[in-house]
Amino acid sequence: MHTEDLVEIRIHGRGGQGAVLAATLAAEVAFRRGYYPQAFPFFGAERRGAPVAAFLRYSRSFLMPRCRIYEPFCVVVFDAALPKNVIVEGLKKEGVLLVNASDDLLSTWSDIAAGRKLYILDATRIAAGYGLLSSGMPLVSSIMLGALTRILQLAPLPVLEETLKGKALKFEKENLEGARRGYEEVREVIVDDAISR
Repeated sequence: MHTEDLVEIRIHGRGGQGAVLAATLAAEVAFRRGYYPQAFPFFGAERRGAPVAAFLRYSRSFLMPRCRIYEPFCVVVFDAALPKNVIVEGLKKEGVLLVNASDDLLSTWSDIAAGRKLYILDATRIAAGYGLLSSGMPLVSSIMLGALTRILQLAPLPVLEETLKGKALKFEKENLEGARRGYEEVREVIVDDAISR
């Protein structure tokens, strides 16, 4: 039997975007806040650009399931072009959807969210602005981690910043700034906003 405060998150991205890294760092943030976390990946064909899923769960109790997450409370989408039916599969009705997408996709994602809370952030634009690219692919992990940390109220910004220090030596400053931007700029989509676009 597991604890009542268990939070389960599934992250969808493409190989090379940092979905697995984001899950691992989010687990560290949770640990720093006194939770027992688990983070682990699921790979299909292991190549850059292939669909990847990463899983994160945390709780105040160490009694947790040890399996993939089929009915997450939160789904995080690093690439809005991934198959939508796979992304929302199993997402709880009271769940949360966090998407890396521009404003012109608001109405599409509002339909997909189907009444669940929807948060949006153009992490690709932010990553490009800081030069966080690898072979032309935006590295959005720190930015989406900032957004996830805020919407789940997992930790205040200083805890996130402390967690990120020393993790990406080549782009540490850019990742720290990107995480701050993600934390500050993520916003909930209200249905009226999406309809008016």
